Order: sequence, then C-alpha cells, then structure tokens
Amino acid sequence: MPMHGLLIAIGAVFGVLAGACAYFIALNEYRQRMLRMDQHPRRMALQAAAVTFVFILIASVVLSFVLQPGE
Repeated sequence: MPMHGLLIAIGAVFGVLAGACAYFIALNEYRQRMLRMDQHPRRMALQAAAVTFVFILIASVVLSFVLQPGE
C-alpha cells in the first residue's frame, strides 16, 4: 500500500510541473494567435493546464495499481 501513496504523490508533483509548463506554452501560443474578442488567452491556457494536471494525476493512479507488487 505505501507504493500507491508514493506514486500518487510523485504524480501530483509532476502533474503540477506539467500543468505549469502547459500553461506557459499555451499562453504564449494563444497570445501569438489573433483571437476573437470573446476569447481570453489566460483562461484558455488555464484550462489546458488543468487538463494536463488531471491527465498526469489519473495516469499516476492507474500506474500505481498496474505496478503494484504481488500481494
């Protein structure tokens, strides 16, 4: 059971890092594009960061069950 917590904690840390990277990359790309007036680059980049964080966190949870030691 301790391996599950460790992998989820590692996934959360890397999820935050990946989310931050996704935010800055998406924000830079959205600012370079000519967006419509009703589109907000910061909000769109935050959505990309949230999706990235959730994906990494879910992947770490799945991997913690796939890589569990024989019990």
